[in-house]
Amino acid sequence: MSFMGDIFSSNKAPSYNAGAAVSAQGSANESTARLNANLNRYDSYGPGGSTTWQNQGDKWTQTQTLSPDQQKQFDTTNAIGNSVLGQAQQYAGALPNDSFSYDGAPAYQSGIDRSGLSDVPTDLGAYQDQATQTAYDRTMGMLNPQFDKQNEALTQQLANQGIMQGSDAYTTAFDDFNRNKNNAMLSASQDAIMTGDALAGSMFNRGLTSRQQGLSERTTDYNMNNAARQNYANENLTSRNQNLNELAALLQGSPALQMPGGSGGGMVNAQAPDVMGAYNTANNNALMQYQASQANQGAMLGGLSNLGMMAMMG
Repeated sequence: MSFMGDIFSSNKAPSYNAGAAVSAQGSANESTARLNANLNRYDSYGPGGSTTWQNQGDKWTQTQTLSPDQQKQFDTTNAIGNSVLGQAQQYAGALPNDSFSYDGAPAYQSGIDRSGLSDVPTDLGAYQDQATQTAYDRTMGMLNPQFDKQNEALTQQLANQGIMQGSDAYTTAFDDFNRNKNNAMLSASQDAIMTGDALAGSMFNRGLTSRQQGLSERTTDYNMNNAARQNYANENLTSRNQNLNELAALLQGSPALQMPGGSGGGMVNAQAPDVMGAYNTANNNALMQYQASQANQGAMLGGLSNLGMMAMMG
C-alpha cells in the first residue's frame, strides 16, 4: 500500500451496535431481578409457626405453618365459627319476609275535630243591654214604692204645716224631693250598667272556659291516640328486629387467630450493571480517537501541500 493509502486507511468512523447494547442491558436487568427475589424471600420461624418459600422457577410459593398449639387454637376457632354460623342460619330462617304494616294500630289523627265545641259568645251587646235593663228594673221596682210613700209623707207633712201647694216653700220642698229621687234613679242606672257589663263579661268567660275545656280534652285524646299508634309501631318493630339483632351479634364472630409472618428484615435491592452506560462511554472514546486522527491527517495533508508549493516555486 502507498504512503497516501496508509494515511487514509484508518479514516473510518467508529460503529455502534445499539441492538447488542439493549439486549445486554435487558439480560443484566433480568439477572438482577432474580437475584433480588432470591435475596428477599427468606424463611422465618417463630413461636407461632413458620413462613417458608419454595422456588418454582420464576414462580415462588409461600407456605405458612402454625405451631401445634396455634394449630389447635385455629381448629377450635373454626369449630366455634361453624357452630355460630349454624345458629345464625337458624335465625336467618326465622326472619320475617313480609313488610311492616300498621294494621291493628290506632288510626293516625292528623288534626283536632272542633265540631260540637261550645261557642264563645261574640255579640254580647243585646245580652248586655237586656242584663242592664233587668238590673235597672229590679232596682226601680224596689225604689218606686219608697218614692210613693215619701211623696205622700211629704205632702201630708206640708199640709200639716199649712204650706199650700204652689207656694215657694211647697215648691222648694218638692224640688229637693225630686232631686234626691233623680239621684237615686241615676245611681240605679249606673249600677245597672255595671251589672250588665259584669254579667256580659262573665258570660263570655264561661263560654271561653267551656270551649277551652272541651278543646283541651280533645287535644289530650289526640295525643294519646297518636302516642298509642307510635307505641304499637315501636313494640312491633322491636319484636320484628329482635332476630335481626341476635343474628348480627352472632355474625360478628370470634377474634381472628394471628397468623405467623416473616420478621421485618431489611429488603435487599441489588442494582443491575449499567451496560448501556458502558457502551456509550466506549463509543464516545472511539469517536474522540477518530476525531483526533482526522485532525492529524488534516495537519499532515496541509504540510505536504506546503512542501509541494515550495518545490514548484524553486
